[in-house]
Amino acid sequence: MRIVIASTLVSLVTLAANCGALFWQALTGSTPALPHVLDQQFVVLAVWGILVPTIWGFNARWLPVFVGLKKTDDGRLLVAYAFSIVGIVATFAGWLSVATVALLFAALLSVDALHVWERSVNPPKLLNIHPSFALFVRLTYTWLILSCLLALLAVPLDQSGGLWGASRHALTVGFVAGMVFAIGQRVLPAFCGMRILWSKRLMFWSLLLLYSGCFLRVASEPLAYDNLWTPAWKVLPCSAVIELAAVSLFALNIWVTLYRPPAHLRLAPKPFHRKVQHELA
Repeated sequence: MRIVIASTLVSLVTLAANCGALFWQALTGSTPALPHVLDQQFVVLAVWGILVPTIWGFNARWLPVFVGLKKTDDGRLLVAYAFSIVGIVATFAGWLSVATVALLFAALLSVDALHVWERSVNPPKLLNIHPSFALFVRLTYTWLILSCLLALLAVPLDQSGGLWGASRHALTVGFVAGMVFAIGQRVLPAFCGMRILWSKRLMFWSLLLLYSGCFLRVASEPLAYDNLWTPAWKVLPCSAVIELAAVSLFALNIWVTLYRPPAHLRLAPKPFHRKVQHELA
């Protein structure tokens, strides 16, 4: 929870800094858009300062229960968070090599602290959700590590933005959106009136399509942007359509789940049935 609180404070800092930068750009800049480098620095601040540590914080609370993992090593997770702060500071200082190494260490330490890739010590809680839940949760951290590795390669090799774009996509879609799709369909029905997820199959297909589209995008973006393989440009829109289909299935599943009455109301006997049962008794 300390990491979640810290990420909330960073959110406030991000909003204030963004507000100040936009006012400065409005007064002195030639265009309404922030400069490219500053814009990319704000992306790192928003993702690694807010989204990633928030996910770590809630995963530390939920994964031992939902996936049956060992209790989180709080000390190592705080060290991982410290490395992420070092990576953010190094990004704003322009030390990209230091930043990418620090963020990679942060990702690896988070995997170790949360025991994500270790065998579960207790059975996962899979009631009313698809049995692949634990697998998809573990795969999100594969996307996190892949994102850091691509960023590490981008520092010396990227010329056209392909590796940087693939790294951001692996992080925001593979890790962040993947975690939302997996954990969201696990907790939202319960948090919103003790409902039961409408379709386990839609849960599976939304996650599978999301990861499939993300894989196509991450694999093809460096090839397309650096003109290494011309057909890769045709793969990019296909990946977008697949990811849009995944989002649509996720939204449909959650919408129908929340539209239906809670389980205890649907399963409760109607007044006429209660009267008959009472007379029979």
